Amino acid sequence: MKHLPALASALALAFTSQVEAQTVIHAGHLLAEPGQPVSDRQSIIIKDGRIVAIKNGYVDGERVIDLSNDWVMPGLIDMHTHVSITMDIDLPNPAADMLPAVLGRPAQRVLATIPRAQAILRNGFTTIRNLGDPANVTYDLRNAINAGIVAGPRIIADEPMFGVSGGDYDASAFGARADLEPLFRSHGTCTGAIDCARAVREEVRRGADVIKLRLAAQTSDPKSGPMETPEEIQAIVTTAHRLNRKVAVHSAGSDVANEIAIDAGADTIEHGPLSDRNIAGMMSRRTAYTATMMAAKMAEGKLGVEGGYYSQVAGSVRKAYRAGVPILFGSDLPVVPIARVAEEFVLLNEAGLTPADALKTATVNAARALGRESEIGSIVPGKAADIIAVAHDPLKDLREMGKVTFVMKGGQVIRDDSSKAP
Repeated sequence: MKHLPALASALALAFTSQVEAQTVIHAGHLLAEPGQPVSDRQSIIIKDGRIVAIKNGYVDGERVIDLSNDWVMPGLIDMHTHVSITMDIDLPNPAADMLPAVLGRPAQRVLATIPRAQAILRNGFTTIRNLGDPANVTYDLRNAINAGIVAGPRIIADEPMFGVSGGDYDASAFGARADLEPLFRSHGTCTGAIDCARAVREEVRRGADVIKLRLAAQTSDPKSGPMETPEEIQAIVTTAHRLNRKVAVHSAGSDVANEIAIDAGADTIEHGPLSDRNIAGMMSRRTAYTATMMAAKMAEGKLGVEGGYYSQVAGSVRKAYRAGVPILFGSDLPVVPIARVAEEFVLLNEAGLTPADALKTATVNAARALGRESEIGSIVPGKAADIIAVAHDPLKDLREMGKVTFVMKGGQVIRDDSSKAP
């Protein structure tokens, strides 16, 4: 027993040395901030999970990672995912795919979600925003990742989709018997401004990092206005902002409903399409746009989405970009499978964004929209060491973004099959 203090001291010293050991990445071509010039032959110094310095040339270190043949850039940010959902886009009744999420065992759902989260991370997305989880397991998954219990991307989460009674996520929409509807009721369903403010407060207390408002699709009555009242939308946005939470708004394509949400101060609009009036309002308020173009392309003709929808969304991106609206990367996973998520960069480019601006949608633009630009989104001293690499210049061919060879999150190497890996 007398040797225990010495053993404890030795273990503590070994642990301290491991934590404080510096890592140096030799970056052949560094896109520290997409949109800024590329720097060649740079050394990124990392300690305790953070970038502490960037130096010209290749310097020695206690641990050196050789990416001297590669293109190195910040970890990517996907602003629109549903990581715990396993939706099949080919189902004739998509609500049927939601039933296992609502009625299934939570432990089973979160365990099934872990491999998906890890695959997202290995594909270069070190941060994701998760906007809706009917199984209500994302907060626990986020917490487990933050605690280091499991590997996965940094998750900015909201489990319920907020909406009004009678809207898209009202319990009655799942087709269950009336007496079973309480089992399907979302924490985010509310009626009236006071009730909607209550729902936001309670969800923030439960663990929401962001609030997702799902505007209801138009009813079958062509003369019907939006399902939500301006007061309900304003209450959700105002309450969220007072509690330091951003608001992402799912657009069902209604010009009027979008305008109400934009005027209320929504931080991002998801999907679309957008009218010229919507774009003007977003430009004025600096509201960002997550178009989820690949999801729009895949959903066309399915899930009740009419033909021509993708061209409308692409047109909205083109107009919004030209107007100066910040454009954000969003996959809408699992509508888009993980293997195809990076195709969003190519579609953004086809819609008019330069390759550099397409990369900004998943880095500096996304970090700013999250309010976390001081932490992630670029390779700058003081920020988290979220770093990825590809073998060839993505500014010449954005398809390279689907071929990530190296991933580091918070200073921890997740993947290294780069050209110089042993």
